[in-house]
Amino acid sequence: MKLIIAVVRPFLIDRIVVALEDIEGFPGATFIEARGFGQRLEYSRDDMLNPLHETKQVEIVAPDEMVERIVATISEHAHTGKRGDGIIFVLPLEDVTLI
Repeated sequence: MKLIIAVVRPFLIDRIVVALEDIEGFPGATFIEARGFGQRLEYSRDDMLNPLHETKQVEIVAPDEMVERIVATISEHAHTGKRGDGIIFVLPLEDVTLI
């Protein structure tokens, strides 16, 4: 199993959710409001006053065989072509316990 963590632009969440729901057997996701910043080549006045930008973090626990499709789906639907579209991490997951 893997833990997929995607940090994306908040206005794209609905689009991403619809696309993920189309994946057969999709296990579900958790969405977290987040703030952060990445590498910047240029700084605007607004960035200097408030360097943190609103983002959404998507967390998905998925079987290994679904990871590639989930990552591709998020990448496709979170992409605007502008710098700062987001990032996706895939981490090994040792154990999961349902409560």
